[in-house]
Amino acid sequence: MGESDFDHALDQPAIRLWRRLVYTTQHKISEVEARLAPLGLTMTEFDLLAVLRRFDGATQQEVAQRLLFTEANMSYHAKRLVARGLIERQPSGKRKRLTLTGAGRDLVERALPIVIEMHELQFSDLSGDELQVLRELLRRLK
Repeated sequence: MGESDFDHALDQPAIRLWRRLVYTTQHKISEVEARLAPLGLTMTEFDLLAVLRRFDGATQQEVAQRLLFTEANMSYHAKRLVARGLIERQPSGKRKRLTLTGAGRDLVERALPIVIEMHELQFSDLSGDELQVLRELLRRLK
């Protein structure tokens, strides 16, 4: 592929849209992480704690599926949160069940209003109808 062909390919609507989607996602995650940093949380850690807030006692595999984590990624984050005293891993047959500790529950309860506020702010320029259209378009991409 020559230089001009490559430049032309990068200007294609699908490529430009993909790059915009990735850029927007990364930017929005960075905004939320900056607000979570004083609590010592990343967005990934918050998401894991939030899933356990709703599905406390779920298996590690169930949590991984909800978060679209690989087994290795899930194990890495679970070990880190166990070491910080935020979750516990308990054997359940061949699987491990994850539960929030009191400290984990307190932390996710403090973080939740911050994340909700950030997401509301991030989408505040869109009307209700625009949000519905965006939701439908993103659902169709799935």
